[in-house]
Amino acid sequence: MKKLTVLLAALSVASAAYAKEVMPVAESVEIKAAPMLKVTSVGQSLEIDNDSGAEDIGQEVHFANTVGLAYGDDWTFELMARKTWSMDTDEGIHSADSRIDLSAMRAYENFNLGARWRQEKESDSYFLLADYSYGMFSGWFEPAYVSSNGNDDADSFYLEAMPIIATYGPVSLGYYVEASDYRGDSNNDGVEKESVHQIRVMADLYSNDKLAINGELRYQFAHDVDMKDSSEEWQENNKYGVQLGAEYALTDALTIDGYYLYEFNKYDGHKASDDADDYYGEFAIGWTYSF
Repeated sequence: MKKLTVLLAALSVASAAYAKEVMPVAESVEIKAAPMLKVTSVGQSLEIDNDSGAEDIGQEVHFANTVGLAYGDDWTFELMARKTWSMDTDEGIHSADSRIDLSAMRAYENFNLGARWRQEKESDSYFLLADYSYGMFSGWFEPAYVSSNGNDDADSFYLEAMPIIATYGPVSLGYYVEASDYRGDSNNDGVEKESVHQIRVMADLYSNDKLAINGELRYQFAHDVDMKDSSEEWQENNKYGVQLGAEYALTDALTIDGYYLYEFNKYDGHKASDDADDYYGEFAIGWTYSF
């Protein structure tokens, strides 16, 4: 038994010496973990939209759930599911719409590229996403193809973008555009093309360790519509808007945020008398927990 123990000990020493000789191990080896898909944030938000003169609690009330994910250092994903109701003080609460957004973005040095699929009751939309930042200049683009599932709208090419934003200190000045180009015989309302153009001024108004307050001014200087029948009436809306938002950090991981947007609509009738000016209000509040 004693001889067997000595023999096994000798074999162990010889094996270790051989392994060290033929498979040298570096004293300092950096081992990188394989990328993993992980949840980075979860959140919920409530949005209430109202036009002037409405007696409803909210002509549209949206409740959304959002999950953010990441894969490695370069890929981020977001899943958003939203339900919409109309809330009438006399007729009660009724389901109006739903939306699911699934987005993916790939980060590069000074820009990001990605895509989004959006599913709604009346349409499916397929977006390309892009944004950039070089020094004091930045911008973002969201072109899309909208496939209509209803009888009132035709398919369309859609664009929402702020192609140029210039930032100096706490103030940013940007140009915003939103446009639709309808396919086939235009929409049932006779619109073939429509676009709006705005100048937006955004500012960080106040901040400390927990609270940040921001504001935004909007001026819509152009609203263009091409009708299928050039004699049809339409209303040009060159509106003004102001938005005030805030974010508060309850903990290092949990924040609440919200905003109120007020837009004053100013109409100029084409082939028709001017509609009476009115307003649009939008209030939203939500929370986000980051991991």
